Amino acid sequence: MKRVFALISVLAVALIVSACSSMIQQDADLEAVTGTLMYKERIALPDHARITVTLADVSKMDVAAEVLSSQAFLADGNQVPFDYQLNFSRQEIRPNHTYAVSARIEVDGKLWFITDTANHVLTDQAESTHKDLVLVKVN
Repeated sequence: MKRVFALISVLAVALIVSACSSMIQQDADLEAVTGTLMYKERIALPDHARITVTLADVSKMDVAAEVLSSQAFLADGNQVPFDYQLNFSRQEIRPNHTYAVSARIEVDGKLWFITDTANHVLTDQAESTHKDLVLVKVN
């Protein structure tokens, strides 16, 4: 009986250790693109303004970009600049593809600000993982 209990205990410990090591490996595969969002206009955002930042594969023409990561949050009384962090798995990145970060700010479902330039990351010449974004006012 003691041997069975000892064997079960050893198997349980081995299972826990292997699960922990696979979790550590998964975390090791995760990387992030970080930066800040800002706009030049002196306009305060309402608390319910929705800010969305996206990391996407923009390699293919004439089709929607494949989103790898997205972060959305409310202004909740805060004003620009906003920090962002987009987590992604390095395994998803193909060296011959083009990746870009974009952002938008909406209020009551209406677009107020958006990025209007290509903000390439990861496979650009500098292999950027930090990109500060400047949004422009819509209308």
